[in-house]
Amino acid sequence: MTAAALVRTRCVSPVATGSPPTVRAALRDIHHMWMRDTLQWLAPTLSPRADFWDGWSAVRYINDQFDRKYRRQRTLVKAILPLLQPADAFLLRSATTELELMRRHLNRMAGRRNMMEVVAAASCRFLELLGAWFNELERVTDGLTRADLSVQGRRALARLECAVAMHKGARRPPPMTRSDVAS
Repeated sequence: MTAAALVRTRCVSPVATGSPPTVRAALRDIHHMWMRDTLQWLAPTLSPRADFWDGWSAVRYINDQFDRKYRRQRTLVKAILPLLQPADAFLLRSATTELELMRRHLNRMAGRRNMMEVVAAASCRFLELLGAWFNELERVTDGLTRADLSVQGRRALARLECAVAMHKGARRPPPMTRSDVAS
């Protein structure tokens, strides 16, 4: 492949080529914003001066704001799993399970006094696993389009996109299409 062909292949947007955008493209923006928010909330727990209240704030974020997005993303994962090759489905399930276990561990530890070193280590590992989960989700959805998803999957993706649009301060969320709600 020539350099010019490579540039055209990688730099032309899916819309310009007439092919529908992949689920991966939609998830990339969602994951970027979500990771930035999570890092902002968990960063104080990584400080040597962190105290109980830093841990408590992290737990509140994980149990409230993070959990809402996480549940939507888990619905999307559930819709994606049947569409994947068995090896990819196994890797995605494993990454999801590992993230969930660390999430529970962080939740238990951050609410306890005199545990900030453990909370810092758990927060750091949680952020690593979250990034790995996002990367895995984006990898396995590279060839999938919205049309490939079930109704629940399209709804979950639309809700995640809506949350990002509202977070960015958009006046209104992106419009849902008939395919987002049709069976």
